[in-house]
Amino acid sequence: MDVQLETTTRTKSEVTYVRMGVAHPERAILIYWGISLVLAALVLRNWLGSWNVPATFSHPGLVAYLILTFGLSQVLYVLVARHDDRPILPWSTLIFALGNGLCETFSFAAVYWLGSVIGSWVVGMFASAAAASAAGFVLGLIFFSIYGGLIHGLFWLRLLPPHFDESPRSQSIRKFRPMAEVALVIGWCLCLWLFQDIWTVIFFHTLVDVGLMLRVRPVLFHRHSGRMAADA
Repeated sequence: MDVQLETTTRTKSEVTYVRMGVAHPERAILIYWGISLVLAALVLRNWLGSWNVPATFSHPGLVAYLILTFGLSQVLYVLVARHDDRPILPWSTLIFALGNGLCETFSFAAVYWLGSVIGSWVVGMFASAAAASAAGFVLGLIFFSIYGGLIHGLFWLRLLPPHFDESPRSQSIRKFRPMAEVALVIGWCLCLWLFQDIWTVIFFHTLVDVGLMLRVRPVLFHRHSGRMAADA
């Protein structure tokens, strides 16, 4: 009786979060963003203080690759994700896309930086500077990819409502998503490796998060002001 009475005062999305064991998803996200900001302050100050976007955009081939891989990843995502008739929440979309596009990129970049430092140091002990730099890129990319898989599997899948279509058509399309995501990550890591350009990565990551909020429409940072809409 008590459980039933409690759930009637919650939105459908809030009940979903409670059943998933995450009663306060916004709090968890803010803690994650705070940790990301600390990492940025510790190891990314030089990158954040440099505006190297023009260097990236002076290479049309890289820009085209970034746009194409972003477009491919989003098309595949739209084809397999669902929103279960949740409404689009403009303010939630803005807050989450800007906050996560900025802060989570800090975490990704810090992990990439750690991998690149280790790879360059190890290979640099017995090989040329060029080989050490290439090794740093490869290990940074590997660290970036592993971290991406872990943070999505252990963190985001607990905070986001179930949002993948389980139809046979969707499952066949989902087989291609890991390859598309790796292609996307390669472009982002090239920006970091070649130009220490974190701001272009932030821009594309923000667009990815806009796509998430428009397609999946999780009720985040809008759970009280959006109560009526979420229950509709």
